[in-house]
Amino acid sequence: MKKAVILLVLVAAVLAVFLAYPLVNENTRTSCKALERRAVTLMARDGGPEGLIIAALARQLLRSGKGKIAAEFSRQRNPDIPVPLSCTLNYWHSLIDRDWLVTALQDNLN
Repeated sequence: MKKAVILLVLVAAVLAVFLAYPLVNENTRTSCKALERRAVTLMARDGGPEGLIIAALARQLLRSGKGKIAAEFSRQRNPDIPVPLSCTLNYWHSLIDRDWLVTALQDNLN
């Protein structure tokens, strides 16, 4: 019984970190908005001075947004998963493979 409680607490802690990290790291209230901020950061990373200017402008626009762009992106990529969970999965995927998100967004735009 004691082992089951410890395992349950451990699973709950891992799940809490999995769901909360994108929100805390990007200082947002939704995982989709966190994914949008992550995308802007990654797209600006290799853009040089122009990329920094574009990123600053995009961040200003995204402040008033509600994560709808990332929500639609996540809905298309993972139609069988609820959107907030899909945004969280895509956020973690972008942490593991930085180029994936930039490539996926560029493919969607073309």
